[in-house]
Amino acid sequence: MYRALIIAMLLLLSACAPKTFNWNTSDYTVKSGDTLYSIAWRFEINPGDLARWNNLADSSLIHPGQRLHTKQQPKPRHTSSDNRQSVRSSVSPSKIKTVVVEKDETLYSIARKYRMSAKQLAQYNNITKPYLIKPGQKLKLSAGNRIATVNKQKYAPPQRNDKSAAIDWSWPIKGKLIKTFNKRLNDAKGIDIAGSLGNKIKAAASGKVVYSGNGLISYGNLIIIKHNDSYLSAYAHNRKLLVKEGQSVNAGQVIAELGQTGAENPRLHFEIRKNGKPVNPIRYLPSS
Repeated sequence: MYRALIIAMLLLLSACAPKTFNWNTSDYTVKSGDTLYSIAWRFEINPGDLARWNNLADSSLIHPGQRLHTKQQPKPRHTSSDNRQSVRSSVSPSKIKTVVVEKDETLYSIARKYRMSAKQLAQYNNITKPYLIKPGQKLKLSAGNRIATVNKQKYAPPQRNDKSAAIDWSWPIKGKLIKTFNKRLNDAKGIDIAGSLGNKIKAAASGKVVYSGNGLISYGNLIIIKHNDSYLSAYAHNRKLLVKEGQSVNAGQVIAELGQTGAENPRLHFEIRKNGKPVNPIRYLPSS
């Protein structure tokens, strides 16, 4: 009888457990100090993909203990609710004035269904960042023909130019090259440049600091800079970090002091990643 009682309690707990997130072996548990960009860096994936796979409207909306998908999840089998959403998404936005938010929907997912930008949908409904909505909430899909036309022009997505996006790369430090790129080796996803403790490390191009910390194993004190939607650069093993997350930096600006945190001797480990994947920095840096 005692065993039957335990089984009944387990079944009850299982039934009450939240089912808004399907766990699998590729999921990652967010740790203190993690950012969306450091997690994407760890798994060599595009930060934009990581945000989309987890319905994250803002890169800051992660917290310790949160589970994130690190791979795109298969689409769930259609239920009657799914079928209603499919029918709804196939209707032209011009024929629908408002929609009611359903469970697990985000402003971004609704914007995609009706072929508009999230900013445009947010403006129609006076919603500010981080664009939070809730089930049962009514959203307007238009704000009049004149306004809609203006917004369509204003928020038209820019054409992406992936030719290194006119980034003017420069060497982050001058010194002897002591390790070359080999994407098959975990410790050679970039290049290593020898130097002396305290040497000035400079940003290889203008951008925004999206990570500044020491939470990635083997990198020591690390800085990651976002240059555009495709390219990131990283500077590892620093003795001291001189810039913070969210800070904009210019090409050639001093961002750190050379060190040997996570390394056997003083050096800078430098990486460039394109759409989340390591690429050979030598192909981008100017010849000496």
